[in-house]
Parts: sequence; C-alpha cells; structure tokens
Amino acid sequence: MKSIHTALLNLLIAFQVFIVFFLFFESRIYVPASLQVLGRAHPLLLHFPIVLLVLAWLLGCFGEKLDMGQALVKQLVYTLLLLTAWSAALTVVAGLFLSKEGGYEGPAFQWHKWTGVALCFLSAGLLWYHERTAVKRTKYPNLFRIGLSVLLVVLMMAGHFGAGLTHGADYLFEPVREKKQKALDIETAVVFQDLVYPILEAKCLNCHSPNKAKGGLILSDTTLMRQGGDSGPLWVSGSTEESLLVQRLLLDIGHEHHMPPKGKPQLTDDELALVQAWVASGADFEVPLSSVPPDDPIHRLAVTVYGAPNTEAYDFPAADAGTVAGLNSPYRVVKPIALGMPALTVGFYGKTAFTEQSLSELTAVGLQVVSMSLSGMPLSEKDRQTLGNFTNLQELILNDTPVDDRWCETLAALPKLRTISLSGTKVTETGLATLLALPKLKQVYVWNTQVGTDVLERLQQEHKNVTIEQGYRDDGQTILPLNAPLIKPASSFFEERATVTLSHPVAGVELRYTLDGSEPDSTHARLYKEPFTIDAATVVRVKGYKSGWFSSAETLKAFHPSANRPDRLFLLGPPNPGYKGRGAVTLVDLVSGGDNHADGKWLGFYGEPMNVSFHFDEAIHIDTIGISVKQQYGSHIYPPKVIQVWGGADSIGARLLTRVQPILEKPEKAPASQLVSIPAVGDAIRYLRLVVEPFVPIPPGYPAEGNPAWIFVDEITIN
Repeated sequence: MKSIHTALLNLLIAFQVFIVFFLFFESRIYVPASLQVLGRAHPLLLHFPIVLLVLAWLLGCFGEKLDMGQALVKQLVYTLLLLTAWSAALTVVAGLFLSKEGGYEGPAFQWHKWTGVALCFLSAGLLWYHERTAVKRTKYPNLFRIGLSVLLVVLMMAGHFGAGLTHGADYLFEPVREKKQKALDIETAVVFQDLVYPILEAKCLNCHSPNKAKGGLILSDTTLMRQGGDSGPLWVSGSTEESLLVQRLLLDIGHEHHMPPKGKPQLTDDELALVQAWVASGADFEVPLSSVPPDDPIHRLAVTVYGAPNTEAYDFPAADAGTVAGLNSPYRVVKPIALGMPALTVGFYGKTAFTEQSLSELTAVGLQVVSMSLSGMPLSEKDRQTLGNFTNLQELILNDTPVDDRWCETLAALPKLRTISLSGTKVTETGLATLLALPKLKQVYVWNTQVGTDVLERLQQEHKNVTIEQGYRDDGQTILPLNAPLIKPASSFFEERATVTLSHPVAGVELRYTLDGSEPDSTHARLYKEPFTIDAATVVRVKGYKSGWFSSAETLKAFHPSANRPDRLFLLGPPNPGYKGRGAVTLVDLVSGGDNHADGKWLGFYGEPMNVSFHFDEAIHIDTIGISVKQQYGSHIYPPKVIQVWGGADSIGARLLTRVQPILEKPEKAPASQLVSIPAVGDAIRYLRLVVEPFVPIPPGYPAEGNPAWIFVDEITIN
C-alpha cells in the first residue's frame, strides 16, 4: 500500500508540473483529437472534487463530534484530500484541453480557469500540511480548518463562474429576480433591438457572449455580429436561404450543428419566423418598427411574440372558438390578436382563391375583427359595402387593390380606424382628405398612389396628428447605381462544356462582358444577347449599363473544366466531423462551395492532411490538377502548405509526380477562394493520390500564428 501511496503522490506532482508547463506555453500547444475526448469529459470530472472536498471539510471541522476515533477521522480526511487533489488536477487538465477547442474567453472564463488552478494547488498544499503537521497533533489546528474553508470558498467560486459559462451569467439568481417585460410600443420600437435581440439574448447568448464565444461568434455586440464567427458571416442580407443564422436554426434538432443545441431552450415557431423575417428584410439594426409597412410579416409576428401593443380592454365578448376555427382556411387566417384577447386579426392570401363570399363570411365575427389585411385581393363593390360593417376595425391593409375615393367615403364611417395602408391604389387627394378627418387615425401609407408629393406635404401640415408615409419618390434628379448582374450556372465547375447565362433584375439594362480577363467597359466589351457556351477554363466578367443610372459593380466568375472524372475515389483519412460534406464525392460533384464553409459543400481538415485516392478503370493522361480551396485567415483557414501528387498504374507502383508549395499571400491580398493549379504530367494513370498538407503551425506574422491551420476543399479537377 505504501508503494501505491507513493506512486499516487508522484503522479500528482507530475500532473501539477504538466499544468504549469501547459499554462506557460498554452499559445503554442496543440491538442490532438484523441485528447479532446478527455477535454470534453471536464463537465463530468468536475463533480468529483466537489463531493470529495465537501466531505473532507465536514470531517475536518466536525469529525471530533463523531464517535469513531480521532485516528480514523484523520485517515479519512487525508484520503479524501488526496482524492480531492487528484480529481482537481485531472479536472484542470481536462478543462485546459477543452479550452483549446476555442470559444472560451472573457473575464468569467479567466476567473473559472484560475480559481480551478488555485483549487488544484491549494488542495495539494493542504494535503502536504496534513501529512507534515496536522496529523501529529491530537486535534486539527485552526489553521488546517481555515485552509479547508478557504478551499471550499475557492471551489464555490470556480463552480459559480463555470455555471455562468454554461448557463449564463445570471443563472443562479434568475429565478428570484423580478422579470419585467417591456411593453411593445410600435411608435418607438426598433426591430432589432426590441424584437430580435431579446430572442437572441434569451436563447443564444449563453454560448455566444464575450465570456463564451462558441465558434468565435458573439451576439451581444452588433459590430461583432456583423463580423460573424469561424464559419463565416452570420447572414446574407435579404436571403434566408444563404444565411448561416437561419440555416442553423432550421436544422433538425438532433443535427450536430442545430442551434440552440439539443437540451437547451429552443426558439418557438413564431420567434424563428421573426428572426427569418428580419433577415429577409435586410437585417437592418436601426430600422424602427413604425417605418415597416403594416402588412409586413414583422408587424404580425411582433404582436404574436410580444403581445398587442398598449393592450386595451375591449368592450365586446370573444367570438365562439368553433366559429373562428371554421373560418380558417389555407387562404384566410383568423386568430386572436394576442393570447387571451377577444379581438381578432384576419389575413387573406392568394388572390385566385378570393371569392365574393370570402369577406362576407366574416360577418359572424365582425364585432371582434380589429385588424385585417386584404393586400392584392380583387375586391368588388359588394366587398366595399361589407367592409363598412366592421365597425371595430383599427388596422386595415388595402395595398394593391382596386380601392378608390368611393372606398374612402365608406372607410370614413369606421370610427376606430387608426392605421390604413393604401399603397398602390387609385386613391386621390379627395379620398385621402376624407380619411384624414377620422378622429383616431394615426398612420396612413400612400406609396405609389396618384397623390403628388406637394399635396402630401400640404396634407401633412394640415393634419399633424397623423403620420403620412409616402415612401420613396423619384424626382428625376436622383441617379442610382445598378445592381450587380447575375451569372449562371452557380457552380464554377463543368465536365465538357457549360452554358453561361447573364441576367439583371432591372429591365432594359445593357450587359457587357469579356472572356479574356479584360475589363467589361461600355464600348469595347461584348454585348450580351443570348446564353453562350464555354468548353475551357474561362473567366467571365460582366457589368450592367443603362441610361439614367450609374453602371453596376462588376460580377466576376471563373469556370473550370474537369475532363477526367474518376470511377471511384476514397478519403484515406476522415475530415473534421463538423465539415464532412457528402464525403469523398464532395470533391468531384461539380458543385461549388459557398461563402459559408458550413454549407455542406466543403470538406474541412484541422491540422491534419487531406489524403485522397482516385481510381480509373481505363488509363488516362494528365497534365494539370486543380484543387479549389477556401481562404479566410481570420478563421484560421489557409491554403495548403504542401501538395504531393502520386500516380501510376496502381497504388503499389505509384510514384511521386510532383510536389508543390502554393504561394501564401499576405492577408490583405488573399482572395476568399482560389483554384491551386498543379502541373502534374503523367501517362497511363489508373491510380492517383493527393496529399494536401496544412500549415502546422501557422507561420509568424499571420492571423492565429502558432496554431494549426484549417484547409477547406470543395472540388478537385483533373485534366
């Protein structure tokens, strides 16, 4: 037993020496995947020193009161202290390994780290004191008991800061704090700050705050949100399909990349829809809710998620639930404006499904309807008369409908109308003036109507209690730049030939393009008339021109052929589990990876080479191999350091065809992606193997120097 005891003490000292070494050289240490398993056991291991130290403290401070003999108490305390020191050392090592995976930083992390280290060394020091001094006395001295108490305080501090990293800084006292939900005020609310951010704060900040930035992403600061994280930009303004934020939220809850992770509080359907609507609208941080058109989904979702603004007491009873349910269909949605409220909101969708009965059928709940959207519906004279019966209407959306001044006379009889949207209608000054006399009217939207700017400004001066939203109007003096043209196909790779199509969303735009790398000016470049075919490596550059507009920004796309497709291919080493694409086929599927390297179209390797073999049933001749790689130095994504190409009739007879070192551009000159072209001449090739090695470590003077680099590959071409 004595030899085991000595071995345990020596191993404990070895662990502590290793911890000191790790702390001194932390920035240069790389933790391989096999040891990351130990790091991820940190949340499990940390429970052992907690239990062991509490038992040691109880016995050390109150053991004398137990009828079990002082010698046995001291033996138990010593054993518990030894196990505490051992488990604390192992927990600290696991925590240091876990921290190397990234995403842990900030004051809370530093406090958790150093209190954990202090606990490890203090427990070993108290163990030594017990062996050398305390055990020789009949009773434990007060200094020993104070030491145990200090250890317990350090333990609680380490646990508190650790819980803050895992569950949020206010996790401990959150249940007893008074929660005050700010009432939604449409007049002052900002879409991001008051609608979107509270959702992110409640469901996402536990893992994406300055203290714990998983994936390098911080959501508590708008500047850092715009920068995105290790996987790239968080969103593409106006495109939910291409936005990483929405992609991760929509993944199946069991998927390894689903956010929030399984087991954490999830977004409700309406919260998710609100985030999607914000991204689709352009992901603007400053836009006020009052400037958003009332028929925009953001308005409806704001009320659904946060409740009706300035909730009022309605003087009518709720409609029969069965009646309301019977009025719902795929083209007409009828539901309470907020949970527990008798007031109803109605929305119509699909003009082809709108009939003469669609509106009149609502008379059964006409008393309860306070909000209605009829945008784009083919309204009739009968509908005008029916609408006059909804006397409790407060919000009415009539955009792009056949509404004219006669409708205004009918609507002027609705005494509670506060908001009305008439954009794209035939309303004139006469009809608008009639509506502006309504006593409770607050907002009118009249974009794209026949009412002139001068008239609207005069009416606004006459009715200062009403906000008249007239939208953007072109006065003929403003010159705007054209959008960038579009190039299809989306993929940069083709087998034999590709048909290229150029387009522009604005009618009448003249598209000028080049295929020789020169700038597409308005006079010498080719005029695009119809799709064209390419059968070789080609760089397409295109710009748009139109009288009365500034020319567009240039769109550039490089196309690369891949003439020799393998019959079989194999990855000889696995990619990182988070970036495994569709396996080996990702490299030859002729599909380009996007800006977001987590889109499932890239293979990622962290600090390990990509080793892939290609097999051909018939011998081929090769001249050039192309490897399409991503470059994003700030996320540790670099081009390969070395590429080896082996080839021959089979794997046994393969020889080294070439070994190249791609140019490592400076960060300010590095493009987002590039095709590394490798001259590799070989005849009668039936077997080909590529070894693509990353920088380990990243060279000095580059972002994340001293750490292993990522390599991301989306396609390999063989010609």
